[in-house]
Amino acid sequence: MRLPRSVGAVAALALLAACSLDTGPNVPAPIDPANDSYASSLNVDISKMTKTTSGLYYRDLALGEGVPAMAGDSVQVDYTLWMTNGTKVQSTLDTGGAPFEFLLGQNPPHVIPGFDEGVQGMLPGGTRQLVIPSQLAWGSAGQSPIQPNANVVFQITYLKKF
Repeated sequence: MRLPRSVGAVAALALLAACSLDTGPNVPAPIDPANDSYASSLNVDISKMTKTTSGLYYRDLALGEGVPAMAGDSVQVDYTLWMTNGTKVQSTLDTGGAPFEFLLGQNPPHVIPGFDEGVQGMLPGGTRQLVIPSQLAWGSAGQSPIQPNANVVFQITYLKKF
């Protein structure tokens, strides 16, 4: 397995090991993604998305072709991460074109659970929009600039298995 090319990508996607759902006095309560507000620039329409049993929402923007990504595959993706207010947090497209590579289905410490789940089943060349609820993202701890208990939005293009 090759390590990710971008240390920033690993840091942005690293799952904090102890994501407590406890909401202290300074931590906002989680918001169901179906009740959250999204910047119009994100083109999020929850009513057109599929909700998984874990609470992840996804919508295929382009299907791609070939064999679906499955747990155990080493995959290469491009992604952009936004906060629900439309603030872009990070994108592999802004790092000189170096895609993010990871072993699918391994979750911590490489990616947050919602990202890992959202890539599974994608076809090479496909693009998918994810709305990841806080419990599948950075939880009550957050990770700057992601606020505690924040839902996040990803756009992911599955490039290839390697």
